[in-house]
Amino acid sequence: MQSAPEKVSVFVFTSFQGGVGKSTIAYKFAKKFQKQTGKKGIYFEYNRLSPSFVVESLNLKDRLKNSYIDYMVSNWAGFREQDLQQYFTEIDGLYVLPFTGIRSKETLLPHFNFVDTDSIPPMERLINVVNKSNMFIVMDVPLSFSAFQLFMLKNADLVFYIYTNQSPSPSFASRFEWEWKRMTEGTDNLYFIRNLVDIDTDKGELGFFKKECVVPIGNSFSVTDANDPVDKSVSDFVETIHKLEKPVKKTDVPMDNRMVSKVQQTLWDYQKMVRNEVVGSLEKKFGISDVDLKRNVEKSMENVFAKFAPPVIEGYDVKSETRKYLIDEILGLGPLEEFIRDPEVDEIMVNGPNRIFVEKRGKLTLTPKAFNNADHVKAVIDRILMPVGRTVNERTPYVDARLTDGSRAHAIIPPLSLTGPMITIRKFARIPITLEDLVARFGTLTAPVGEFLKLCVRLRKNIVVSGGASSGKTTLLNVLSSFISPTERVISIEDSAELKLNLENLGRLEARQQGTEAKNQVTIRDLVRNALRMRPDRIIVGECRGDEALDMLQAMNTGHDGSLTTLHANSTRDALARMETMVLMAGVDLPLRAIREQIASSVNIVIQTARLSDGCRRVLEVAEITGIEELNILVTPIFRFEKKWINEEGRVYGEIVPTGYIPSFMKSIPGTNDQALEKMFAQKNDKN
Repeated sequence: MQSAPEKVSVFVFTSFQGGVGKSTIAYKFAKKFQKQTGKKGIYFEYNRLSPSFVVESLNLKDRLKNSYIDYMVSNWAGFREQDLQQYFTEIDGLYVLPFTGIRSKETLLPHFNFVDTDSIPPMERLINVVNKSNMFIVMDVPLSFSAFQLFMLKNADLVFYIYTNQSPSPSFASRFEWEWKRMTEGTDNLYFIRNLVDIDTDKGELGFFKKECVVPIGNSFSVTDANDPVDKSVSDFVETIHKLEKPVKKTDVPMDNRMVSKVQQTLWDYQKMVRNEVVGSLEKKFGISDVDLKRNVEKSMENVFAKFAPPVIEGYDVKSETRKYLIDEILGLGPLEEFIRDPEVDEIMVNGPNRIFVEKRGKLTLTPKAFNNADHVKAVIDRILMPVGRTVNERTPYVDARLTDGSRAHAIIPPLSLTGPMITIRKFARIPITLEDLVARFGTLTAPVGEFLKLCVRLRKNIVVSGGASSGKTTLLNVLSSFISPTERVISIEDSAELKLNLENLGRLEARQQGTEAKNQVTIRDLVRNALRMRPDRIIVGECRGDEALDMLQAMNTGHDGSLTTLHANSTRDALARMETMVLMAGVDLPLRAIREQIASSVNIVIQTARLSDGCRRVLEVAEITGIEELNILVTPIFRFEKKWINEEGRVYGEIVPTGYIPSFMKSIPGTNDQALEKMFAQKNDKN
């Protein structure tokens, strides 16, 4: 037995222009649809960083509960239908949700580094709740084709473009129709609403589009007047829309692969031909600057375009795409350049010429991009290594480096790699991540934990951040370093420079890997010893992974309080055990008790991080090293992550809470008292 066809439930109202009545029509539609269908709904206004039209018009400043940004920074992954009443303001069965700017004394700017793509996962969750709960959502979206706006357009059951008779509004609407066809291969779910029509002079006979609704001039925003011509037009339109079933999107229909491959092949053949012509025409000069090389490449491209005209392919700007392709190939990292520019991509993994994976929002996906062959991959590796003066060959078949934007790169080639040359690139945020980002955007830790860690840095406590690979150790270390006083001198030491430290009195040292001769190598241990002669107040070691741990511990214990480092470990106890092992790697014949006493007296705080099964990075434990008893280092957790459950989508729910233990050094802070400390670190009672 077939299930009943689904009704449309996700509506987007949009327009290139302001002042065409888009918000008025969208809100009236939402109210009418709710009244005439009896369904509950959400009216979402994407006002971005401008005052809310719906809040002003309905005078909701003092009684609106939350904006979309408030919803974003909450636990949106666990959001359910029963949470709607708590989060959003309801007006007769319709929940009103502006993007921001909800209160008269509240700033329009978000309190964290806002990235447009961060809006997508919470909206995806909200749409899922709507679909599962037999509700509907109306989105009021001004059009500029940002990532978030494209997401809403592509996930809409129906899209309504609002325009007027006045020029150039009809031509803008026609342009949108053309763009929509190009994006979706059709217009089955696209409607046009011609607003502000003078019914005395225009009887609605002039129709610009096949699917169109004509709305007369009207000024009222509220839905109260049954005789309002706008209300009547919208009501009639709602009756038509309510009868519709969810259309089959063209993106869900198998496309003609032969036609796609033919178009792509034509484009690729032309790009390959132009590339050969451009490369062949370039002068082979050493020492040429990047600016001069780019100028020569662009000049050569124009000559080739004049000689061989680009083919005409509908929907493609062949000349522009070829120019971008050649700049990426000749001056950039080829097929990887697109992922380097994409702010959503956190990591890029190349497993040979034909398999390029990227990580987005904690999930790995295989991309359609590919290199021409193994030599093409090797050429990109050489391009990465050239600015940092490193090489990779059969004698040194693996290497660490960094890109110009600070991203960390690792490459390994045959014979060690059996799948061909491999590249792993770890990208870092171009705008430094702050403590507010870790709390509000990523949920890595809570505000109380963040304030405690800030206090630890200010009190010059020695801190070790431990965790597995890609668990957020370096990011957290960057954030902690931002709390260091500008009056202190800091020396940072790294194997490959990747920290982004915004400090005034900062000296940065980078190790030199072993080249063709062993005497050329400069290790992190050499740099730690050298740093002690540079009068540092603090030393930051990007990662301890060997015998440098001994010198790091000695530095922490000899006047360089407040030093920071990271290391790989699966738990706090494992971190201390690894430090013992790394000290033994130094070849110093010390008894085990002496090593553990050194660790206990040097390290004050250990922060354990992890990357959970859903891809989210969390702080699992913050612990204090309180001393040594017999042969055991005493470790007392201050905060600990408590996992609650995992939902059907794989999302891990939990929170980091105090254990009830008050750190020993807190009582020595002037102005503190026992009652205040007990309240600050009070163990949270489990209400469940």
